[in-house]
Amino acid sequence: MSRRWNRRVSLSALSAFGLVLAACGGGSGGGSTKTATGGKIDVSAFDPYHFDVKTINASPGPLTITLHEKGVQEHTFTISSPKFEIKVTPDHPDVTGTVTLAAGTYDFKCSYDGHAAAGMVGKIVVG
Repeated sequence: MSRRWNRRVSLSALSAFGLVLAACGGGSGGGSTKTATGGKIDVSAFDPYHFDVKTINASPGPLTITLHEKGVQEHTFTISSPKFEIKVTPDHPDVTGTVTLAAGTYDFKCSYDGHAAAGMVGKIVVG
């Protein structure tokens, strides 16, 4: 009995852990990929802190990013190198900016305290 009960408990614990892990990693944009079309991409910022995309595929050259505020807090779309940042607020919920990117991978995030740590991060793959 002890051995069979341990196996059932282990399977139950493993199943519960899987559900918790899926819930934490899930949600809108939990791993979505978008491809820029014609050098343009739309990204939405939500509360609680996440973008609707985790990976953006783009071609080398100018990339025009339009950030849409879908919540009530301020958010940024920030690339540290090359320096690029656009900011949305409830009063200005749609902002567009253009950055020129060479082939490579670039990290983006929301630069407000705690937002990146909560999951407002992603990458741009240019190639």
